[in-house]
Amino acid sequence: MQAYAERFAVPATVAVLVDREGAVTTVPHGVTSEGAPVTADTPFRIASMSKAFTAVAVLQLAEAGRIDLDGPVAAALPGFTVADPRAGDVTVRHLLAHTSGLSNQDVDEFALPPAASAAALVERLSRVPLAADPGTVHQYLNANYVVAARLVEVVTGRPFADHLHDAVLAPLGMNSTVATDRCDAAVPGLARGHVGALGVQVPAPEIPSFCAGDGGVVSTAADLTRWVRFQLGDGTAADGTRLLSTAALRGAHTPSPGTDGRYGLGWSVRTADDGRTRVLHGGALATWSSGIELSSAGSAAFVLTDASGGNPGALAADLVARADGAPGVPVDDPYRPLNLALLGLTVLAAALLGTAVLRARRRAARLGGRRRVVALPALAVGAGILLLPALSLLAGPPSATAWTLVLWLLPLSGVLALVLMAGGTAALVARSGAARAERGRSPERPGPPGITARR
Repeated sequence: MQAYAERFAVPATVAVLVDREGAVTTVPHGVTSEGAPVTADTPFRIASMSKAFTAVAVLQLAEAGRIDLDGPVAAALPGFTVADPRAGDVTVRHLLAHTSGLSNQDVDEFALPPAASAAALVERLSRVPLAADPGTVHQYLNANYVVAARLVEVVTGRPFADHLHDAVLAPLGMNSTVATDRCDAAVPGLARGHVGALGVQVPAPEIPSFCAGDGGVVSTAADLTRWVRFQLGDGTAADGTRLLSTAALRGAHTPSPGTDGRYGLGWSVRTADDGRTRVLHGGALATWSSGIELSSAGSAAFVLTDASGGNPGALAADLVARADGAPGVPVDDPYRPLNLALLGLTVLAAALLGTAVLRARRRAARLGGRRRVVALPALAVGAGILLLPALSLLAGPPSATAWTLVLWLLPLSGVLALVLMAGGTAALVARSGAARAERGRSPERPGPPGITARR
């Protein structure tokens, strides 16, 4: 854990390992952005690790006969529709498995202002087409779980967070865990997360977005240890209260149809090199990241961090593999090559544009004051303007919030954009000024007959 925290410059992090005998090791490290030492009771945003909680709430209602997992969402949730004749084919199971046919290429998950409620987000989907036949293609989309949360609200007649607390969190003794509707919601005791790259981390506010059902849970290592024990168990809480049948719990860990064996209900699924099944999920917001992994051998681990970037999911996988007696998993930084490339481009752009500014007068003299001031500087300004919007296309439809998300996750992209725009503008101004000065210093003057002299 110490090596991980130092390598990725994570200010606050905690790892928990539950071995095959049930022994728990908790390793907190660092301090929060408010200077508090990390403990097992320090709150962290767990982002998309929240989806497994929503899945349990839905599965409970299904076992109680109040939700039909394989029935149409539209039949159970009045007002649910999409701009596609296949809307009635979308089932509740499709939502939980991300096989609804909805895609982030059509759903702007970062639109501003954020949806005011789960009901408002469901209404927005009425203008969105399907990208595939329901149940046929796995396309990870947060909105699927917001719809699932709204379904829970309609069926129970209560806010999703209240129902989740009473039906799941309280019975498990997760008294320090809360579900919020917004990714940026203020929670008592929760400090700010961080953004950064290549060893530098800076406290920053979380980007406003709607998170009910898909990423709004705030929890602690102590509470999540109880959650892990439940997931490794038979569907009962520590006091013997049954929350879910063993079959339903294991079904959530089993690949769903249409996912190519990759996703169950609220959990990703993979087969490790040792042949054992792993169920796992990552969590990533703009200023927090996390990862959890469970092994069919009975071990589990999770890692919570208060910074974007890094690879907490790989560290969790490494801990589980070692606990199972298998070779460790490399903990690589998926952002490092891109960040190094962005840093290299930033240095190159600064050097080229700085040189263009310093040599503006010499260039103007060589050109005799003629107006040739565009080329590299103008291209640099254009590239700087388009860089963040272009990168944001990787996250879905372009929007100001998506640009901000790219800036938070890849802050060096913002530095590069600033260098391109500022440096390009400075070079344009320098070249234009030098060209005007050269023309002013070099008026045509008489020379020998038939010759025009120019200094």
